[in-house]
Amino acid sequence: MARPEKIRIGNLLVQEKLISEEQLALALEQQKRSGRKLGRVLIENGFATEEGISETLAKQLKIPYLDLKYYNINLQVARMLPEMQARRFRALLLEDKGSAYLVAMADPTDLFAFDEIVRLLKRDIELVLVNENQVLETIDRIYRRTEKMTDLARELGADIGDAVDFGALKVEPDGEDAPVVKLLQTMFEDATQVNASDVHIEPQESLLQIRFRIDGMLQLQTESDIKIAPALVQRVKLMSGLDISEKRLPQDGRFN
Repeated sequence: MARPEKIRIGNLLVQEKLISEEQLALALEQQKRSGRKLGRVLIENGFATEEGISETLAKQLKIPYLDLKYYNINLQVARMLPEMQARRFRALLLEDKGSAYLVAMADPTDLFAFDEIVRLLKRDIELVLVNENQVLETIDRIYRRTEKMTDLARELGADIGDAVDFGALKVEPDGEDAPVVKLLQTMFEDATQVNASDVHIEPQESLLQIRFRIDGMLQLQTESDIKIAPALVQRVKLMSGLDISEKRLPQDGRFN
């Protein structure tokens, strides 16, 4: 798509009667003192809502406004944009459309960010506008700990070889450095960070999937070697005070 035009968001909001001239003048004065973006100053003062600003800007730029709460992110595609740039530019790579990438930005009028993303991805991009808070929450979900989980799962697979040493899975204070312990700790920390309601450890025919239920939708976090499944399951059973010999009937347990 063509490079977006630079827009004076304050004047646009006044023109659309979302804020008054007086509110704009006050916000510009605060922006000058604080160095924050004008949109953020307007929102924090209660002069405008983030949704109102985003929808008005999207309409002016003739690009879609996307609610990320209802968008299923492809993690493999999203991580093609490095985390540092994703956070810096408040941007997310959503989809590979073949001839171009679909990129979500909280501020599509940031021409430097637009040019840098095109340079990094080495392909044209198509833009959608998104809520800044949703972008930051989604970035946390995409980049935080997921790669670490994958690395720890690989380490666990190498550590256990072709057989599981169940004695090594006992819940002992000095076992905190064991790969299975670090993997579960990272998994639960990440699930807490993204407010997941469920953690699914799902053995498939040839691999193990770890999925979180976030906002009612199951989302894949990582895929690992199937051979680590018994170690994870046995460790969780031991932590929860369950019968590790019972493999058919469901059991209830808990741990802190």
